[in-house]
Amino acid sequence: MKHTQFDSVNHFHCLAGSCPDTCCKDWQIILDEDAMARYRAMPGELGEQVRAAMLTENSETRFREQDGKCVLLREDGLCPIQAAYGAEALCRTCFTHPRFTEEYGQTAELTLSVSCPEAARLLLEHEAPLQLETTDDGGPVVPNELDPTLYLALLSARTAAIRLAQERERPFADRLALVLLLARRVQRLLDEGRDELIPVLAKRFQSQDYQDRSLVRLARIRSRRGRFFPCWMVLNNMEHLTKRFEAMLDGAVHQDTPPAAFRAEYAVQYENLLVYFLFRYALKAINDRQFAPRVLSCAFHLLCLRELTADAADMQVFAAIVSLYSKEVEHSADNLQLLQKLFRRGTLTWQYLMAILDA
Repeated sequence: MKHTQFDSVNHFHCLAGSCPDTCCKDWQIILDEDAMARYRAMPGELGEQVRAAMLTENSETRFREQDGKCVLLREDGLCPIQAAYGAEALCRTCFTHPRFTEEYGQTAELTLSVSCPEAARLLLEHEAPLQLETTDDGGPVVPNELDPTLYLALLSARTAAIRLAQERERPFADRLALVLLLARRVQRLLDEGRDELIPVLAKRFQSQDYQDRSLVRLARIRSRRGRFFPCWMVLNNMEHLTKRFEAMLDGAVHQDTPPAAFRAEYAVQYENLLVYFLFRYALKAINDRQFAPRVLSCAFHLLCLRELTADAADMQVFAAIVSLYSKEVEHSADNLQLLQKLFRRGTLTWQYLMAILDA
């Protein structure tokens, strides 16, 4: 099995009680069967406390919440299960968070969700272009149903998109415009059943001359100057976990407000966020051949964060907004599916995103 992750992942350590937030609040912690078996056999007063905290509804068992927090969370911000028995005693959700793994045949891709403040800090403070590292554990090849031609085609497209995002000699808005154009043209080939031409297209996008010509052609679409308000409406109608996010949206934009500008001091952060979103979501098109809607959703996330961080006074505030956005949007399957639907049906279009790239 091959394992792929960003070069910053190995520096991650949970901040535990020192974390400015906690992953034990704002969402329900669903327990797996192995964890429930351990908790039912847990001895002593702690075992009784853990069992009293368990609640079964709609065929799922979770820990109860109080004031939005897991009832087991101690005042010092620590989990009593982990404190007594170590991280291995946690349920699968708590043990793996903020790690998310996607398997594509013989490759497992690991991402640290930026809903975690420490994961967000590592990503946002990484000054050099993010690099993907791949290791092989030497395990046997396991038969799978992955379409190798489609996988390699989409992998080449995602690699090209990430390289475009990291073209630091270009303004960030131009990089994002090229990523959107690449996604549109890849989708056209997918729709036509010409998957074998996607690597050729991806290679073409690495040419500086081709990029220059493409940006000239895109100038007319970008000159139309849209408003951010449609994106705000999408965010406002999503499932919300916290009042903090609702309050932030209420103060973020008005109907006639023009899009915010990309702030030069946060250029590296915009880049790293775009690379993070592309790595996490673009290759999932292997399941439904919907590459463009997934990449457009990545651009949507980035443009929303540009707007929400427009007045961020420093990196600490910037990172806190990123973490809250990720918790609200990325951790809701309904919200992610809504975005896919909007871009797949053309309710939101790539042309619209192009029109709000520039302030």
